[in-house]
Amino acid sequence: MIKAIVFDIGGVLLRTEDQSGRQMLEEKYHLPAGGANALVFDSEPSRLSSIGKAPQTAIWQNVAQQLDLTPEEQESFRKAFWSGDLLDQELVTFLKSCRPTYKTALLSNAWEGSREHFAHNYGFVEGEMVDHVLISAELGVAKPNYRIYDILRSTLGFEYAEIIFVDDFLQNIEAAKQLGINAIHFQTGTNVINQIKSILVSNTR
Repeated sequence: MIKAIVFDIGGVLLRTEDQSGRQMLEEKYHLPAGGANALVFDSEPSRLSSIGKAPQTAIWQNVAQQLDLTPEEQESFRKAFWSGDLLDQELVTFLKSCRPTYKTALLSNAWEGSREHFAHNYGFVEGEMVDHVLISAELGVAKPNYRIYDILRSTLGFEYAEIIFVDDFLQNIEAAKQLGINAIHFQTGTNVINQIKSILVSNTR
């Protein structure tokens, strides 16, 4: 029987729906398509920050170094980069509605300092919006490493087969499925809520 429902944050609950800010940055700094994402997310500081081994500021300092930006230009880059992010209110409302019937959690590969950012800007507060908020930078391990799912299981107090997990990265989904988690690959245009409800119904038969 399903006892817990877990969502990823970036790419699921919080998505970059408007790409114009990042496209503007690519044009301004002569980056290829997708270059802004690569510069920020595929950097070594980003990888290290996501497991708590570098401050988030190092990511933007690396961007500034790569593009030879002044401090003011670095801040403008950062603001433009996040300008298209939108919260999926329907998914948030659904996840809130799952409490207290199910334990709920957020499991995010996120940089150092993200807990405060998520709480202040989006209301992702542990014990209020959901029962648990698990951030890779605080845990020292990131998806799809199996250890982070073991931490999730221990935190929830349930077996893998009793958990539904939604994530937008296929490698994270595949790792979760190998452990026996009911994992759903979030893709634009799919009805995740119906997929979750279908699993819940099938598990009560």
